[in-house]
Amino acid sequence: MENVYSEIVIVKVPKMRVARYVIISPNPEHDVISYMDNWAKKSGLLNLKDYKPRKIGWDFPFVSKQQSEEFGLRGYVSAYVIPENFKPKCDGVEITYINEDTYATLRVTDPHSASFEKIPKGYAMLMEFANSGKYKTSTWENRIAFEEEYDIEGIHYMDIYVPVK
Repeated sequence: MENVYSEIVIVKVPKMRVARYVIISPNPEHDVISYMDNWAKKSGLLNLKDYKPRKIGWDFPFVSKQQSEEFGLRGYVSAYVIPENFKPKCDGVEITYINEDTYATLRVTDPHSASFEKIPKGYAMLMEFANSGKYKTSTWENRIAFEEEYDIEGIHYMDIYVPVK
């Protein structure tokens, strides 16, 4: 399974304006991504000239022990990166910013062929990297780790980003 992971690289991600939503459910990734895709259509985002949709997501950690253990619930945030001047035609999301930051990142090939193995292993590799050496993370305050999925020539990929320094 080692060849499914790229080398870790350091990148600076510019400030992003995002429209985001969170869902807590037994299958939050599917539920919230569907919600956001529907919102993007209704809001007019997907009709913007020259707009190339970019979606990111991350685990939502504020799920109670009871929700998790008794009901099998998890939380996930899905967000569209949106243009600075975009004004949605509907409500239903939070519009906010993710500040510019420096990240360690790696690419996972075909992440959903074993989602609960490949993705956590990718995060573990990045966390180990981010907690050692010259890129050691000094703080997580107002910072997030996130993932972005896309296809290239029929192959599905996920880039995972973890803040460093």
